[in-house]
Formats: sequence, C-alpha cells, structure tokens
Amino acid sequence: MTATPENLQPIGLKLSAQQALGRHLLACLPHEACGVLVGTAAAGGMRIDAYIPMRNVAPDPLHSFVPHPEDWVRALYADPAPIGLFHSHPHAQPLPSAADLQGLAALGNTFRIYLIGSPGTKETSSPVLKGYYIERSPDKNNKCAPRLIEATVYALLK
Repeated sequence: MTATPENLQPIGLKLSAQQALGRHLLACLPHEACGVLVGTAAAGGMRIDAYIPMRNVAPDPLHSFVPHPEDWVRALYADPAPIGLFHSHPHAQPLPSAADLQGLAALGNTFRIYLIGSPGTKETSSPVLKGYYIERSPDKNNKCAPRLIEATVYALLK
C-alpha cells in the first residue's frame, strides 16, 4: 500500500531518545550530526526507543554526512536493528536536500523512517525536528525509487 498523508501514522519519539538526539545535534555544531534510530512498528505508527550517534567522516562535514564505517557496521548488526536514520542540517531548515533524496536508495529496505533536525533559530531556541517515512513504491516505469513522505513526530513521555 502506498502511504499518503491521509493514512500516514505518526512517529513517536521516546523522551530519552529525543534528548540524546538533541544533545548530539548541538554537540556536533557547526558540523552535521548523524546516527541511527532504534525502535519498532507500534499500534498507531512507528516508535523510536533509542538514538545511536555516529561519527561524521564526510570530507565536508559542514554540508554533508558520511557515517564512520566502524559505527555504521556496528549499528547495522546491532540487536535490535535500526529502523531509521537521523542527520542534521546545521545551517538550514530540516527539509530533505537533493543529496538526502539521492542517498535513500543506499539505505536498503530495513530503514523505514528518516529524521532531519536543525539547531533552531533565534525565535525557536530548541532544535527543530522533521520526520519522514521512506516510501518504496514502484513508479510509473515500475522502478522502485525511494521517496520521503512527511509525518508528524511527537514526544513520548514514557
């Protein structure tokens, strides 16, 4: 079934995961932060229970991210397996860039959600977070080009 904004479930983010993600985002400034999200599909949407930070070894970490290979392999073989990816846009809104969209195919089928954060503005001093489901439906040429569909992210208090 193709996800549409009408039938899309929200993404719940456990408070401890939200705090870890925010701390990592701010600690990496002015560089992009990156990490994986651990959780499960739950009644009413996806639930993120933990955030595992990774080192960014991109040649230009101000404008891109490349997870450290050691961190990436460790995350992929973790139990439970990651369900999503997070990275930050330290100097822009948390909206998918062309490079973000281009990199979706490399994530494989196990990654189902994608979060992008930014440190906020003078008006909103706390980090801003946007959530997306990774949709993998065939296009009109029957090719499976992943795309992102925005979803509501809310903090779970427990």
